[in-house]
Amino acid sequence: MKAPVITGSSAVTALGRTLAETRAALAAGRSAVAPVEEDGAPKAADRSPAARIGPFTTEPELAKSKARRLDRGSQYAVVAVRQVLADAGYALLGREERTGILLGTGSAGAGPLTEFERQMAVESPDAASPFLFPNTVANAPASQAAIEVGIKGPNVTIIQKDPAALNALFYARMLLADGRADALLVGAADEWNLVYHRGYESVRATRTSTRPGFVLGEGAAVVLVESEESARARGGRIDARVAGLSSRGAAVSPHLRRADPSVLAAAIREALAEARLTPGQIGLVHLSRNGSPFTDAAEDAALREVFGANVPRTAAVKDSLGENPAIGAIQLALAAAELRENPGIGAILLDAFGAGGNVLAAVLTAP
Repeated sequence: MKAPVITGSSAVTALGRTLAETRAALAAGRSAVAPVEEDGAPKAADRSPAARIGPFTTEPELAKSKARRLDRGSQYAVVAVRQVLADAGYALLGREERTGILLGTGSAGAGPLTEFERQMAVESPDAASPFLFPNTVANAPASQAAIEVGIKGPNVTIIQKDPAALNALFYARMLLADGRADALLVGAADEWNLVYHRGYESVRATRTSTRPGFVLGEGAAVVLVESEESARARGGRIDARVAGLSSRGAAVSPHLRRADPSVLAAAIREALAEARLTPGQIGLVHLSRNGSPFTDAAEDAALREVFGANVPRTAAVKDSLGENPAIGAIQLALAAAELRENPGIGAILLDAFGAGGNVLAAVLTAP
């Protein structure tokens, strides 16, 4: 089987309701990272900022009457799915059974879940709203999007932190190779939640004015991944090719907050070898860098191990959009769009670290 191709991309982020708006904001140097307000007052200086979307409308992709029944993560996912289908010119009618959806997440359902548990604990189990419960599960965004647009093929949710989007892409490639689908919507969706935010603060993982760390973000991004045969048969536009993809594991405890650069370097080399490329043919690297000292240092060391003194141009969008699986999916969508508009880049490398040692590297090339 030929390498899968990407035929459309979309994103809902804290810098824009569409991928085009997000790209323009990033190009202008804008950042969505800002202090978190509680009860109208900014947090103290030793509290963590976040990259939040704020007021959000699902229209025109999803009517308000339907949106009211969905959690924020599912709203982002439905809008992104509608946008990517439009961008790819992909008509689902007649293809429902051969089209699937694979979304990663680290926090989907956080809002309904924390409110449902609050009602149970503070009021009573009888007071807990049954309307909240369907959206408390992590697979709500993928399921709600599938219901809304009529997807009847594989429906998978990958619950992980940073590498969830690339893991979804890895799984998608296997499904296409097995002939279980012709097209798959691949990405991630996350919502910001104050309870989760405080939890990360309490373990000192997030950034403050006095310590380094990551910044929580939210949003959704989706790419349409197809077999090349399917894309060409329907006359679809090919934006990028998933030329190389590698998954590696390292025996690293997440509690030690360490990352092994040699494992990432091996994953990058494996992805390059599969893509039949040399390090010098990479034109851009979408960094995993998110402000966490141990993984940022490991990524820097891995890139120097692979590229030597000639590390390609890099992009660190998590500096502006925060960290969670959705941001990894946004990087994937950005890379596909960059190759579509500027095929002269040649190839783009993406990588991701996960707690516990899961490491992925992906190489996208111009069609």
